[in-house]
Amino acid sequence: MLETTWKIRFATQTDVPFLREMLYEAVCWRPHQPRPPLEEVLAEPELAKLLSGWGRNGDTAVVAEWEDGMPVGAAWYRSWMAENHSYGFVDADTPELGIAVRQEFRQRGIGTALLTALLQQARRSAIARISLSVEPENYSRALYEKLGFKRVGTSGTSLTMLLELR
Repeated sequence: MLETTWKIRFATQTDVPFLREMLYEAVCWRPHQPRPPLEEVLAEPELAKLLSGWGRNGDTAVVAEWEDGMPVGAAWYRSWMAENHSYGFVDADTPELGIAVRQEFRQRGIGTALLTALLQQARRSAIARISLSVEPENYSRALYEKLGFKRVGTSGTSLTMLLELR
């Protein structure tokens, strides 16, 4: 049996700065491309709101920690209203998912484990479906499709995908 050198845990309010780092990783996912500074990227209004006021009812996140306790990835979901929503918005009853793993820790099954844990929590919370936004060429799209997400639309240059949980 293969041993993992990381564990998954629920995020706390003290993890918000790390969730911001992971949002940056999700936005700047392309390897070998210049990356603007984190604060510059996350100051964009469409991105700034994604984690603003984190901790409201329904906000849920899990964090992957390496064996030394260092956080290496996170997945989260939160709900939006029609008049103030994010890229993967479907409706007010469908939370939108975000996920990222630090570049040097990718391809180790961490993303799959994060999504599995987060989707299990969504089911326990009686969430019927969950959405996400992904650029068509993003390699993580294959993982989403493997887990059952289906394309339901577009938002700008990104695909909106949906997973039925019930």
